[in-house]
Amino acid sequence: MTSQTEKEFADYDGNNCWNEVFQRLKNESSLLTLGDEYSTKEARDPDNRRKNRYRDVSPYDHSRVKISGESDYINASLIEVPEANRKYILTQGPLEHTMCDFWQMTWEQETRAIVMLNRVVEKETLKCSQYWPLGSDYGYEEEMYFPECGIKVTLSGEQDYQHFTLRTLELEKTESGEKREVLHFHYTTWPDFGVPSSPVAFLHFLHCVRHTGSLETNVGPAIVHCSAGIGRSGTFCLVDSCLVLVENTGSLNSINIKEMLLHMRSYRMGLIQTYDQLRFSYLAIIQGAYVILNGGGLNSLQNHLEGPPPPPERTTSLLPKFEIPSVENLLQNIENLPPPVPPKKSPLQRQAGCSGWDGDPEESSKRWSDAENEDDEEFDKLIDRDEDVGRDSEDSDTERAAEIRHNIREERKRQTLEKLRKMKERQQKSERWRPYKPYFRSSIYFGLAVLVGVAGVLVYKYFL
Repeated sequence: MTSQTEKEFADYDGNNCWNEVFQRLKNESSLLTLGDEYSTKEARDPDNRRKNRYRDVSPYDHSRVKISGESDYINASLIEVPEANRKYILTQGPLEHTMCDFWQMTWEQETRAIVMLNRVVEKETLKCSQYWPLGSDYGYEEEMYFPECGIKVTLSGEQDYQHFTLRTLELEKTESGEKREVLHFHYTTWPDFGVPSSPVAFLHFLHCVRHTGSLETNVGPAIVHCSAGIGRSGTFCLVDSCLVLVENTGSLNSINIKEMLLHMRSYRMGLIQTYDQLRFSYLAIIQGAYVILNGGGLNSLQNHLEGPPPPPERTTSLLPKFEIPSVENLLQNIENLPPPVPPKKSPLQRQAGCSGWDGDPEESSKRWSDAENEDDEEFDKLIDRDEDVGRDSEDSDTERAAEIRHNIREERKRQTLEKLRKMKERQQKSERWRPYKPYFRSSIYFGLAVLVGVAGVLVYKYFL
């Protein structure tokens, strides 16, 4: 029997009316959050404005996370989903001057894992400050110290996978010497304002985060962030919460994705920024539910990836619990593969209106476009360039593909570090020049005044 969620997806996809659905949800969310209980007074305080990455993304006062100290403000919201027994902290990518606040929040909330869904630099734009130590492998220090909050962050281990990097960070409160370990899950192939190229890769990432127990209630809430902390972060939390309900009830009929999203938006504004992200959420939930209800679990999706990732480096006390399952341990009781990703129709293929929804799409809305996956584009270019290289077996193909992807990631990291270095140089140059600007401006005004005075004297003498 087809669930309501599947019917909605087929309806919206068939009529290509995701934009209307998304706009309707935005309007409903706006109406629901009009009351005084959804004020953003603290975020608009003059002392706190500089702590916001974007002017139009502010935490509600009723759900904002507070930190100890002279100022308790940080642009972060606690999202609660009681029916799924889940709590998340959604926050923006730290700014240079809010990194200390970020780590203080991590410590005070007893967070076990940080889920980062963006890259530091995307499309030549700094989306997030480098808030964790890069390590000696890239010519940097293994630790960062934040004296304002007395926290030292040390990189203990790092392991690259196909779509994400797992880091183990040690946090130390220098005053007391107390130490804690935090896992840093960094998804590296999710484009800004876009969606991952594959629900399978995303669901496998979600499974890996879940497998560590970092989303359970016996530890502090996981910190989830992208650049603004609403688009990609909202998608992650919506998919996870809905799949928890599917697991608990054994049915897709137990969830209402739109109501769940409206509920989550009552804790943080703007969750899920585009209708592409809404569509992807539906797709990931349906595909994840498919394997769960067939007895496989999200770990079985690894069958559809390019071979199993290597086991993580066991450098800390947390990591021994974290084992990404190998192919040999995957369940074999799924008779059919998960449904393939349905192609999105172009505007030219649009059929008559979407049932159950009124109104026309906003003119300013973006047209459908497939989200670009930079890893895949670069990978395809390298494959095309080396077509003449012989391949002996499927194993060699897989090994070569893995090596190429590894080289791509390493090159991207190198380029990102170079961009960060140049950005910091420009920032430092600007800061060095700033104290002299008032004097330089005064000199210009004085020079102009002298010139005007001399010109006036000359004109006076000329006419006399």
